[in-house]
Formats: sequence, C-alpha cells, structure tokens
Amino acid sequence: MKKFSTILLLILVALSAFSQNNPFHKQQGVSPRVRMEEFRQQVQNYITKEAQLTEQEAKMFFPIYTEYKDAQRKLHMQIIKLKKDAPTSGNEKEFQTQLLEMAKLNAEMAGLDSIYYKKIFKLIPAEKFYKILIIEDRVSRRILQNYNRGPEQKKGPNRR
Repeated sequence: MKKFSTILLLILVALSAFSQNNPFHKQQGVSPRVRMEEFRQQVQNYITKEAQLTEQEAKMFFPIYTEYKDAQRKLHMQIIKLKKDAPTSGNEKEFQTQLLEMAKLNAEMAGLDSIYYKKIFKLIPAEKFYKILIIEDRVSRRILQNYNRGPEQKKGPNRR
C-alpha cells in the first residue's frame, strides 16, 4: 500500500510539473491547476464506473479520498525535501537526525492510512474500497507506461 501511494503521488507530482512547463498550455491560457483538476475528474469518473460506485457513494467518498491523498502528498513532499537537504558529508549526528525525521514522517503516513480508511469504511463497503485501490494502481501503471514512452511510441500501432 505504501509503495502504491508513493507511486501515485510521484505520478501526480510529475504530471503537475510537466503541465506547468508545457508551452501549449501557456499558449492556450490553461492553468496547470485546471489541468490537474481535469485529470482528477477523469480519474474519479473512471474509478466511479469501474468500482460501480453509486452517485451517492461517489459524492461522499471522493471529498474524503481527495483530502487523504492531499495529506499523503504533503507528507511525501516533506520527505523529499529532507532528502534534498542532505547534511554535509561526515556529520553523523545530522544524518541521524535527518533519518529519524524521515522515519517520523513515514509513521505519520502510515497513521493516515488507518485514520482515513476508518472514515472511508463508514462511507462505502470495504470491498468497493479495495476495488478502488486496485483500479487506481492499474491507472497509475498505465500513466507511468505512457509517460515513459517516447512520442513516437505513443502514436504507434501497438499503443495500449
């Protein structure tokens, strides 16, 4: 689950960064925030359909789920910042402090799962939530595969 969350977070961050530097969007006047919201809406529509969520379930589920993912993303960005701000070489005490801070943030991330899963179980059946996690993993993998392909591969006949 932690691996899945990390992959999804990296995908969302990468897509956000990519859309900010896309000259087409600047030309067309489309803000990166709008693109991210469009992407989220498409993923939500797909998940709703594939997990067979009712309209009522989707209305209750997605605000909590988005809040959960945003909280995860915030913690993950703090971990990334800690990794970037590495202490100077040879300073054992600073490395220990840095690693302990990362461990603390990882523990907070695990705690988020527990807190938000309990909230989600009150909204939808656990079986549907499990399906959503599987669907989201599949979507993430597809996005990564397409992102890692070159433009010539995306247009080819073997496009998946």
